[in-house]
Amino acid sequence: MGHVRSILWLSFIVALSSLASGLISPLWPIYVRSLGASMTELGLVFSVSNAVAAVLQIPSGLLSDKFGRKKIHCIGTFLGVFPPLLYTLANNWGDLIPWVILSGVSVGLYVPVRWTVVADISTTKTMATAYSWTNVAWLTGSTVGPLLGGLVADFYGVKAPFLVCFALTSFSFPMVLLLRETAGQGSLKTATQEGIRGDLEPFPFLWVAFLFSAMNVIQGIGIGIFSPITSVFASVRFGADYALLGLLYAVGFGLPSIIVQVPGAALANRYDRRKILIVTFTVSAPFYGLLAMSRNLMELTALMFLGNTFLNISWPAYQALMMDLTSSLRRGLINGVSATTFWLGMMLGSALSGLLWDTFGMHIPYYISALFMFLSAFPSFFLKEPKK
Repeated sequence: MGHVRSILWLSFIVALSSLASGLISPLWPIYVRSLGASMTELGLVFSVSNAVAAVLQIPSGLLSDKFGRKKIHCIGTFLGVFPPLLYTLANNWGDLIPWVILSGVSVGLYVPVRWTVVADISTTKTMATAYSWTNVAWLTGSTVGPLLGGLVADFYGVKAPFLVCFALTSFSFPMVLLLRETAGQGSLKTATQEGIRGDLEPFPFLWVAFLFSAMNVIQGIGIGIFSPITSVFASVRFGADYALLGLLYAVGFGLPSIIVQVPGAALANRYDRRKILIVTFTVSAPFYGLLAMSRNLMELTALMFLGNTFLNISWPAYQALMMDLTSSLRRGLINGVSATTFWLGMMLGSALSGLLWDTFGMHIPYYISALFMFLSAFPSFFLKEPKK
């Protein structure tokens, strides 16, 4: 029962963090633009944060393998408390840069740790289910947050959600302090003490790391292209206010992501996880290109819903397969590599998004995004499903 309590407590922390970040996610591009940023400069703001997060993911994973998960988790969460408050003090978009860097440091430290904790306290049979719990927690916050943030902004102004975000992140830090250390089998120190050999790899580590990295970079570029521009697209083309932007993100992203986690875990436990990645990545891709053809806000929301429904079915299978193919001694490292390469892709995509918009108009970025989402399925063809 101890592992169940740990998963539930971690899920609570993840839900709280995602609720906090979700409050400002649909408003962030609009807020940056209100401080005088062009679309290209908006992409720069997104890419700076993603770049910093990417750089720190691998060191974070390595440090958590060596010194335990809790210390790194606490430091990252603590640093993430301050940026939402400091954003509200900016006089122009350039003032945001130091604080998005600090936010990137925070994310870079704690993200790999959280996913590694799940693997530490799960077995191969229970891992996909455990990941579905934490995914549901994260996505619940991501669904409620944008809708709540939009309403708060409409009633109290665009800076108000940032202050609520600050309050929630302040509360999440003591929750992390209460989370027990779970390094156990995933810790180099503990594993060495117990005489576990570190050279027993289910599959060559570098090959696994390369394939998942390729997958992450390609898909990260696709997601990074459409993420910064969608709020602006909905606002410019359909006149969406803050509340409608919150509803767009809640229904178009959060809701479909939540409802597919449990079915996704069931599929991952029953079928070939590699094939699940191939099918879901391929089927979801066209919907991101179709976003550009939306004739109204309802169509835009429906297409986001469908694309994210198919894409997010893959999450439990993706994470469980990566853990299955990696020695327990390198779980922190592989999670760091995975997170780094995804954020690297997001950084590149974010930098391209505004540039593509300014150069070719609002439609072309979505078509290019769909192409990258489709190509992200190809590295999965070279993976192997391990024997269970």
